[in-house]
Order: sequence, then C-alpha cells, then structure tokens
Amino acid sequence: MEGATAASLWQRLPPNGRLFVRFWGGVSLLALLAGIGLQELASRHHSAATTAGEQNKPVAAPPVAQPQQAKDTTEKSPDAVAANTPPDQQKMDFSSEITPGVTPISQPVPDMLEPVAGDSGHSLPKIGPHGEMPRNVYAAAIPPVPAGNARVAILLDGYGLSEEMSLNAARNLPSVVSFAVPAYAPARLPLSETARLRGHEVFLSLPMQPSTAPLDDEGPRALGYDHTTEADKENLEWALSRFNGYVGVTNAFSGLDGDAYAQSPDFTMVSRILENRGLLYLNATPGAPRSGPVMGGDASLTMDTNTDAAGVDGQLARLVAMAKSRGTAIAVAGPMRPVFLQRLAEWTRTLSSQGITLVPISALSRNATLSPSVSDSRALHVAVPTGSASPQPPAPVVTPARVGTASGKRSVTEAPLDPPAPAPTQPPSPPSP
Repeated sequence: MEGATAASLWQRLPPNGRLFVRFWGGVSLLALLAGIGLQELASRHHSAATTAGEQNKPVAAPPVAQPQQAKDTTEKSPDAVAANTPPDQQKMDFSSEITPGVTPISQPVPDMLEPVAGDSGHSLPKIGPHGEMPRNVYAAAIPPVPAGNARVAILLDGYGLSEEMSLNAARNLPSVVSFAVPAYAPARLPLSETARLRGHEVFLSLPMQPSTAPLDDEGPRALGYDHTTEADKENLEWALSRFNGYVGVTNAFSGLDGDAYAQSPDFTMVSRILENRGLLYLNATPGAPRSGPVMGGDASLTMDTNTDAAGVDGQLARLVAMAKSRGTAIAVAGPMRPVFLQRLAEWTRTLSSQGITLVPISALSRNATLSPSVSDSRALHVAVPTGSASPQPPAPVVTPARVGTASGKRSVTEAPLDPPAPAPTQPPSPPSP
C-alpha cells in the first residue's frame, strides 16, 4: 500500500520535478561518496606521517663511560714523558717484561729533557744539571769480559717497524744487543718499554742523504749536504725530539747509512750538537772515518739480513774472525728479518765457546775523533815545504771492501783489515868455513 502510494506520487510529479529530484539526488550521493573517500584518504595520510616520524626520530646514544681522572694530574710521570703521551693516560702493565738478572735501561730523566719551543708534546735530550750524559744514563750494562776474549757489538736497525719481529728481537736476543729506532716511526709504548725493561739500549736512526740519492730517498726531514745549515739544524732537532731515552744516534736508517752527508763537511755541525747534548754517534759506514768532536764508534761490518740461513751464518762467522783479528768488532744489520733473527739468537749462544763476549754498542763507542772526511766536497790545499826533502805522497783513501751482494738496499760491507806487519829481516848467516 505504501509502495503504491510512493509510486503514485512519483507518477503525479511533473517531468521537471522528476528531473529536479534525480539531479539533486545524484549530486547528494556523489557528495556523500566524496566525503567518505576524503575521510579515508586523510586517515591513511595521518597514519603514514606518524610512522615516518617514528622512523626518523633520532635514537638516543648509549651513555659513554667517562675515563677515571687520575688522582693527581699536576705532575707528569716519566712514562708519559718518554712516550710523549698525556699524563692521565692509563698506564699499561709491563711487569712480565722484567727479566731476572737484567738491568733495565733508565727511564727518561725529566731534568735531562729540554722542551721544544712551540711543541709541548716533544722534548730534546740534554746534559743533566750535574753533568749527567744521556750516553751514560741510557747505556746498557756491560757484562764481564773474560781475559783474552774479543768483544763484539751488534746494532739492529729498524726496531719498531714490525711489532712482531721487534718483540721477537727484544725478548729472544741477549740484552746487550742494541736497537736503532727510526725518527720517522718511533716505537710504540709497548715496544719501547719492552726494550727498556729487558735492558736493550736504543739509538736514534737519523735520516741522512745517501750517496745513492736521488735513487734512494730518506724522506722530507733528511739531512742533506745541499741544504742550508739552518734547514739541516731544524731537521736535526726535529729528529732528536721524536722520542726520549736513547743513548745516541746513528746513520743506519732503513737499510741505508746516509754515507754522503755523514762524510761531508756539513756533518761537523751535527757532530758538535750531538756532543753538546751528551750523545754518542755510531758511524754505520765501514771504512769511513768520522768527522767532528762527537764521541762514538765505527761499524766494522754491515750485514745483509735478506738472505738465507747459510748466508747469515757466513756473515756471523766473518764477524767473529774480524773480532779475533782486531780485538773488537761492531756489526750493523737491518732491517729485521725472521731468518736473520733466528740464526742470530742461536749464534749468541755459541760465543762463549769461541772466546767472544757480546757487549752493547755503547761499550765500543767511547772514542772521540776530529778526523777529516774521506769524501770532502771541498778541495784541500796542502802546503808542501820546499827544499831538498822530497814531498811525501798522499796517503791512499781506504774504501770499504765488499764481500757480498745484498738483495735489498744494504750491501754486505766491511772495513778493511789492517795491513799485516812486515816480517822482520833476518841477518845474513855467516859463511861456513
């Protein structure tokens, strides 16, 4: 009945009325659907924005543990001075490196350190207030030498470049074996403390211009005879301040020996500065005399470490022969190689039966010299007296003898042996009657 009534009302509407109802009814339906769609779209947009905000929200950093402050930060410990580290750095435990019966090398003495101007992290060695010399304070203990024994000293170049081989050398070689640490790469604190506590004295490897330059380059801080005196002095002080607690310096550097600069007149400036600071100088060029007033020693033999076990044994046998012939001999070897270190450690255990005593480098480096350089680049004018006496011919220049060829930079060289003494002339026997 109600359906019939609605139908009759629709039919009684005029055509315009029916069109009006259909139009606005459709518009209302579209508006309703659009509203529902917009509401759903807004809801989804809000949800996406919330999720993105949570993802981009910074995560709170975990709390960082603050280092404990030292109870007293006003005084630098000697360890901190030696390693050029802040005084509040946590100390490491090196008690396992203390060897019974071995005298450790002294820690750097604050009164024997001179601050570098403009560089609070480094210092230069100097003579102490009561005349203490670094070459004495930081020298290794000298073992007793039995009567009749020859003495041998060995310097290993490149300590600190390889942590594994450096620790091997410091722990397995006798304490009297000396080490040379390059100025460009000072040994880290664990390595330097291991060497110190195990009694190994340390030299600073000073970069100097070699005769093979520019083929071989010893870096931007090398001393060069073509530099100004001011530049060389600045480079020297830079090198001397890289670390502390060394007994002296050497020209043995990364398998080279800086022979060109070490034999030039410019080295006299270096020699005077080293002497004024109480340091030793080890000349690592066999057969080349030292110049200047510095106290030091001269290498008798440089060894090739990049060879096999038989090659190492042959060089060590040659060193023993030189020591027995002269009474003393100094060998320089580097860089460190596993085979060389292994054969060297075994060789040191046989020395007592060969009448040889191994001593530190400083024990054989106590000679002062003012000898002229053999490769002086400036001409020497010698006044020859006139008269009946004939002028004496100049002494021949002694050059190192090469006894092998190295596969690396350093050759096996040795200082020539002293010429044998002439045999005494026998008086002629009287003729028989």
